[in-house]
Amino acid sequence: MPPRTAVQKKGGKRRYVRVVDGEPTEHINVTGCTRYWGVMGWAIPYGAKTVSEKFRNGKTSGIIDALWEADPESAVQWLKKAPYEDRDAAGAKGTKVHAAFEEYLKTESLPEIDDADVAKMVSDLVDLCDVYDIKWERSEQTVFNSEIGYAGTMDGIITLQFPGEQERRRCVADIKTSRSANKVEYALQLAALKYGTTIVHDDGSEEPMPETDDLGVILWVRPEQGPQIIPAVLDATAFQHFKLCVAMAYAEKGSDDRVAFLPPLGDPNDDTKLLTERKEQGK
Repeated sequence: MPPRTAVQKKGGKRRYVRVVDGEPTEHINVTGCTRYWGVMGWAIPYGAKTVSEKFRNGKTSGIIDALWEADPESAVQWLKKAPYEDRDAAGAKGTKVHAAFEEYLKTESLPEIDDADVAKMVSDLVDLCDVYDIKWERSEQTVFNSEIGYAGTMDGIITLQFPGEQERRRCVADIKTSRSANKVEYALQLAALKYGTTIVHDDGSEEPMPETDDLGVILWVRPEQGPQIIPAVLDATAFQHFKLCVAMAYAEKGSDDRVAFLPPLGDPNDDTKLLTERKEQGK
């Protein structure tokens, strides 16, 4: 049997492959599924805002005028990049936060960080662990559900005691550094991980996904504010919503084979379309 591959990279995106019935089988990415929820209704306002801000800054600095004078199309292309540059920069910071905090969990010491925003967010995560006495049972592991056909990377499984409660809860945890942490997509992602069936380790070994609470938690850190822990309900209803996203993802993936179009209808007043019929009659 070929070795199992938990995560591969293709075109900068994550792919999840697991051997199922002797065959390497690709699974839909959890985060790729949840983009179908609400059809990313935030994307247009976000894009408009970042382009507007880039135009304002470019006008102030004179870049826009210089680009427009040299080549108007280059000015348009420069502005079009704004949403992607902003997204990629934020994503890069988030990746650094995850990597630095993972190193902290392994070594119990904070690594050197040259980005002030990243350093602040990692320090805030450490503070959350101290204040809520969070214990990390798992971190950065790959979770599969081959029955439904999806997989994702889990930030961790933690135990903590909610204020006012007597017992500790075991929760799936997700670290978020985005501007908002209460997006429906995030709760669906946590539900997907909670209801995963198998953890696949880097060496290809597997184990069942541990049982976790019906409340997951988002550890939300931002440079401009204090850290927060936001619980998310991960019941059967949340998982059902996620499975709808999975179905949509697979439907789109196979749409080229399942959806067909015929040529456009001809003009009913065009006599040439009757040529074949006239030829048949002339036989």
